[in-house]
Amino acid sequence: MRSLLTIMLLTTLPLLGCGQKTGDEAVTDLAPPTGTDQTTDTGPSNMMGAMMGGDTHDMGIKTDISMSDEIKNAWAGAIIQVAGTQGTPQRYELMIGEEVDLGDTGLTATALIFIPDFVMGENGITSRSPEPTNPALRLRITENDRPDYEGWLFGAMPEIHPFPHETYSILLAEGIPAE
Repeated sequence: MRSLLTIMLLTTLPLLGCGQKTGDEAVTDLAPPTGTDQTTDTGPSNMMGAMMGGDTHDMGIKTDISMSDEIKNAWAGAIIQVAGTQGTPQRYELMIGEEVDLGDTGLTATALIFIPDFVMGENGITSRSPEPTNPALRLRITENDRPDYEGWLFGAMPEIHPFPHETYSILLAEGIPAE
């Protein structure tokens, strides 16, 4: 059973990466959260977000992240778009490793790693190319008096494992190339 689930995940996840948004497309279809809180007493619930952070998941899926220095050094960070239940969505530049205050939301975000062409296989997580074909951002969100959230945002598939919050939605808009 365990190996069947592993095979299903390994064959399905690469297929989900077929969608594509280019850096020229604006993220305009951002809907505010539905009002359902998906958090627990120990922090936000996000199985895949928690699962894909390194090491091996209990289902036997390797989740270490590895990229060539050439690909990793080609990207300095990412731009996210934050929307609340009211007002205009705001965009924020997140440079890798720097904590950014997200306006009057009470949230701060830190970009941990940007993967331009995300793929997950038997050897873990990597990028198929330096091009932003299937961009993904691993980030940490901190909110006043709440446990930190750490998870993935997928640019081509924003509905996959979204940031779980009752008031704010966060989307990956695009990567920031290194100069």
